[in-house]
This record gives sequence, C-alpha cells and structure tokens, in this order.
Amino acid sequence: MKTTRLIITFIIIFSLKAVNNYAQINLQYINNKTLTYSEAISDYQYLDSVSGFCKLIEYGSTDIGKPLHLFVISKSEDFDPVSLQHKNKRIILINNGIHPGEPCGIDASVQLANDIVYNIDNLQQFLENVVICIIPVYNIGGALSRSCCSRANQNGPEEKGFRGNAKYLDLNRDFIKMDSKNAQSFIEIFQQWQPDVFIDTHTSDGADYQYVMTLLATLHSKLNPAMGNYLKNSMLPWLFERMKKYTFEMTPYVEYYNATPDSGLIASYDPPRFSSGYAALFNTFSFTTESHMLKPFKDRVLGTYSFLRTMIEYVSLNADKIGEIRKQAFEYDRKTNNFPIKWTLDSTHFDSFLFKGYTAEYYTSKITGDKRLFYNHEKPWEKEIPYYAYYKPVLTVEKPAFYIIPQAWDEVIQRLKWNNIKLNRLLKDTVLSINAYYITNYTNGRRSYYWHKPLENIEVKNEIEKVQFYKGDYVINTNQPFARFIVSVLEPQFEDSYFCWNYFESVLHQKEWFSAYVFEDYANELIEKNPQIKSELEALKKENPELVNNSWQQLYFIYKKSKFAEPYLNRYPVYKIYKKINLPIDN
Repeated sequence: MKTTRLIITFIIIFSLKAVNNYAQINLQYINNKTLTYSEAISDYQYLDSVSGFCKLIEYGSTDIGKPLHLFVISKSEDFDPVSLQHKNKRIILINNGIHPGEPCGIDASVQLANDIVYNIDNLQQFLENVVICIIPVYNIGGALSRSCCSRANQNGPEEKGFRGNAKYLDLNRDFIKMDSKNAQSFIEIFQQWQPDVFIDTHTSDGADYQYVMTLLATLHSKLNPAMGNYLKNSMLPWLFERMKKYTFEMTPYVEYYNATPDSGLIASYDPPRFSSGYAALFNTFSFTTESHMLKPFKDRVLGTYSFLRTMIEYVSLNADKIGEIRKQAFEYDRKTNNFPIKWTLDSTHFDSFLFKGYTAEYYTSKITGDKRLFYNHEKPWEKEIPYYAYYKPVLTVEKPAFYIIPQAWDEVIQRLKWNNIKLNRLLKDTVLSINAYYITNYTNGRRSYYWHKPLENIEVKNEIEKVQFYKGDYVINTNQPFARFIVSVLEPQFEDSYFCWNYFESVLHQKEWFSAYVFEDYANELIEKNPQIKSELEALKKENPELVNNSWQQLYFIYKKSKFAEPYLNRYPVYKIYKKINLPIDN
C-alpha cells in the first residue's frame, strides 16, 4: 500500500510540474511541512488570478483581526449563492484548520483547487452541477501560533498550529454559542451558501490501526427519515467503497466500545456545538474527516485529498437526488408535529464490518508501574467487529405554532438572526395565553467550559398562563424551513439549547429576599390562617432532620408559600402557542 501511495504522489507531482506556472503553488507536504496561513492565502490568490471560475472572497473578521476567506470554484463563473441555488447547483463547503495542529485539509484543499484549475485527471467534469467552497484556514489565530510541539502524539508535520484561537477558544465547541468572531463569520458563510454537503477536516487522536483515513458522519438516526436512510444506505456505502480505488480504504471514526477497537466501534455523538452537528440542524449532509495521527503527514494529506475528490465525484453523480432528499427534509420539518431532542445509544442494535487493526498488548510502565497499552504492528489483524451506530430518542417535544421571546433577550435574538431565522415583532402591547415552562430541576456544569458552565439534567413543568407582552417582542412562526434549528435551540432540555449555554440563567436566581426578624411575625400569622402550610413544614422537618435547627430555612419555606414570593422565579422566558392564531405582528 505504501508503494502505491508513493506512485500516486509522484504522478500528482510530475503532472502538476508539467503545467505552466505550477511553481506558483506551494507543495510542501511531501517534505513533511504544512503551508503557513500566508502561504495558503497566497496560493488561493494566485489561483483566483489565473482562473475565471475561481474567486477568493473576504467575509467577516476573526478574533485575531484578519478576515475569514472563502475560495469558490464555480465553472459557470457565477459567484452569487442565491443565483446558484436557483440554478439547482449542489454546493459543497469544506472547512480547514479549525484545529491548525491538524492541517492535512489545509494542504489537501490547496492541492485540490490547483488540480481543478488545471483540470488534472479531468476533474472539471464534476463541476457542471457542483460548486465547491473552501475555507482555507478557519482558526487563523491558532494557525499563526506555530511550533514543533503543539500535538504530542502526532507524526508531523515539522511545524503546525495551535488548537485554541486568539481567544483561547476551541472553535469546534462554538458553533451553537458563537462566542468567537470566527464562528459569527462562519455562520454568515454557511447561511449565505446553504451547503448541501459540509466537510470539516481533522486529524485523529486515540487508538492505533491500519487505516490512514477515518470518517465521522452525522448520525443517521438523528436525521429526518429521508436524509437518514439515504445517508446510511446509499451515500456512506458508496464513499467507503470508492475510497478503496484511491488506496485509502476508510473505517468509521475509531471511538471504541471498550478499551480497544476490537471491542467494537461507536458512532461518535455530535451535538451542534460541533461543526457537523450544527450543519445537520440545517439538513446538510455533514462529515468530519479524521486522518490517523501516526501515519506520515504526506499520506494524511493525500488521504484527505482523496476523500474530498471522492465526495465531489459522488455529489456530481447524485446531484438531483441530493437536492430532492434535502427538499423532502425541509418539508418534513415544516409539517412534523414532534421533534426528538434527546437520544441515547441503542447498545442492542448494531451492524458488523471488517476492521483492520493491530493487536493490543500490555507491559509494565517504567514510569508509573502500571500497565501500558501497546499496539503491536508485528501482529496485524482483520476481523468482523460490531459497529454501534443506532441512537434512539428518549425525549420528544411537540412543535408549537409560535415561540415568543421578549426583546430583552437580545443575545439569543441576535443568534437567531445570524442563523437566518425569520422573526416577526409585535406591533402593540398584548396579553396572550401561552404555555410556559418552569425549570423544576437542573445541575450546574462541573467546571467552566469555554466561558460557560452548561446546565445539565434539566427538568421542566408546563403551565398555561396569561402573559403581558410588549410592542417589539419577537414572534417566531415555526412553519419555516429551519424549524429543526428553532426547536433545538429554544427547547431548554435540548443538550445544546441556549438555555443550557446559560443565556437565560438569570431567571434561575431569586432577586427579592427577607429579613428573618421582621418576617417571622408575618409567618406566624400566615400559618395560623393556613394550617396546611404548617403541616407541610412539619412533614418536611421529619424528612430532613437538619431543618430542625435551621430556623432560617424553615422561614424560607414559609416565605415561598407567601404573597411575597417571586411568582415567576424559574420561569423560562421563551413561551409557546400551539394553535395557529392571528397575532398583531409585522411582516
């Protein structure tokens, strides 16, 4: 296999050297080097200058102060995303360098763009109905922070970038919360271009095995039926089989069931804080390539290149079908009344496939004295192992006709706008009968997680109430294409909802209190008039003996039963109306 890959490398190199001005493009990966940020942008600028169907576009800023670029390859020389969508073109978006220490996609995409421009191996044949969009380097701040040693377990390149961006954020945890300027600019690109297929290029950590390439695909069981069935039964089998042609046979991403791959693999769970999970909320077929960290950098680049080429070929051959499936998916989201918002692995349901691994052995560590894992390359193996790729919903919510959000919650409103959600505003002050959630239980995140402490184990109760709304408050009609995204981020029990990410957390904190020495007289009067409160308190003290000597907690129990208690403490400030009604809203 190594010999075959070397032959492929030389074919590519010598073919390209025959092309005029090929020396303008940096080709560094064959020498275990990766492009710098400036070199990558320079390469795309050159390709823009020599080809009429390529264009390098600057979008918004990033946290390092430099713009986020998008390189578009459109054979028709049309670079207007709306026009291209009307022409029924399929759009592929490739994101590179989200973790700049994993740069194989940066180099592979430059190679791919160059080969398309010069029609190496007749690649332009796949562009009749496909437009390719490439983000050269997403995490620019991390890419500029180069060193030899940002990836302890990785085999090359000689220098590479750092995982965190200029704000020290991991950008592959930021797609829902959008705390970084990088993410905000990415969302602008994503929402303008509305890709049919999204690919995020990475390099793996973890186990050792024979493959150069592994693939993480969005979970088919989390998608709507049309997309999920098509992904599992048509798209993935073709991609895996086709990669063998390029001698880069793939395996699903290696996340193992127990200690080593021979125990079986688990389809990686991808909530929308991650790029692929985010894209899937918009019915985009989403993939993360993970080249293997221990393989030579040159092989990792060529393996990534092969996957990108394979995907372009597949989308070209199946352009109409992909468009049809996505259209069905958006229509399904409009019409369905129920959305799952929590899933769990179904360990009773799995497929089997042939995996090529190395025998896992153990010996005593000289440092710790414990057992140390070792993958013995002298003992390769091939055998059928289970693949756990089925997740089952454990919580489903009914989609309302409308969500209503008071205008005070501007951080959430802004994020909805960034994601192309259509919002209306109330034209006058209005009292409406709504369904309101009250948060009855939750746990705080154990530690800070990129500026947040995500809330977990959220429980709610539903109440029907009349609520005063004001002119300018926001109404979201769920009968729109991105209903899946709307429901996901606004239902508090969804794992990556805006409530989980703390944007509504102030409703959980009591504002008004009491002084015990003043309140006690009122408390005595209250329990005399309401013996039931006293009975409840006595029962509580029996269940919790520590309350017997805690007078303040006893008074607090009575306070919460009094007219002074905050009536809307823990009320989630996103309200629902289930029936279609006429609301006084703008257009």
